[in-house]
Amino acid sequence: MARSWDRKGVQDRPPSNREVPSDRKTDEEWAARYAAADTPWDLGSPHPELSLRLQDGRLAPPHEGATALVPGAGWGHDAIALARRGWQVTAVDFVGSLEHQVAPKLERLGGRFLVADAIRLDAAEPFDLVWDHTFFCAIQPAERAEWGVKAAELVKPGGQYAALVFPVGKPAEESGPPFGMDCDSMLAALGPFFNVRESEPVTRPLKRRTWREFWLRAEKIGLASRQ
Repeated sequence: MARSWDRKGVQDRPPSNREVPSDRKTDEEWAARYAAADTPWDLGSPHPELSLRLQDGRLAPPHEGATALVPGAGWGHDAIALARRGWQVTAVDFVGSLEHQVAPKLERLGGRFLVADAIRLDAAEPFDLVWDHTFFCAIQPAERAEWGVKAAELVKPGGQYAALVFPVGKPAEESGPPFGMDCDSMLAALGPFFNVRESEPVTRPLKRRTWREFWLRAEKIGLASRQ
C-alpha cells in the first residue's frame, strides 16, 4: 500500500518546490495530493542554494544551448530558475496534472515538461546537467543503484550531476520518504561513472528542514551501457 508523505524533517506550513515524492505512488495518487494541496515538500520557489549558485555563475551553462534535466520537477520552481539562467531545461514528473501549468512556463523559456518516470526515462540525447533536488531521497534505497546507472546514461561525458543532498543525518531505520541519505550514499549509487567536484554544507539552508542539507556536484567521466 502506498505510504503517506513522511512529514518528519519538514515543519507544517501552508503548501507552497518539490521536496520529496512517495515510494512509487501512482500518477493518480500523486495527482490527488496536488489537487488537495497536500504537498508539504513544495517550497513555492527555487531552493535558495540553487538560486545563489545560478546568480554567481557557479552553475552557469558551460556553452550556449547547454541542456539540463530536472527529474521529479513538481511545480517546476527549480526547472524554471535554471531556464531563466540560460539552460535548455527538460523537466520530468509522472504527475500528468502538472503539465498544463508547468509546461507553458518552461516553453516560454525554451524548455519542456515531460510526463514520465525519470528512472525509466529514455532520452534521445544525454544532458549537460542533471539537477537533483529531493529526487534521490524519494527513491526506495533498493532502487538507488538503478538510478545511478540511469543517471550515467543521462549525463554527457564531462557533464555534471548537481544535487541538493537532503535529509543528511536522518537515521536509516526511520521510514521515508524522504529516506535518509548523504553525499557518500549518492556517490555510491552514481558509481564509477562520476568524480566528485564539490561536496559541502549548503550556505543557505532552509530553516523549515530539521535534517542537514549538503551541496554535491559530480562530473561524468565514463559511459554506462544500456541494460
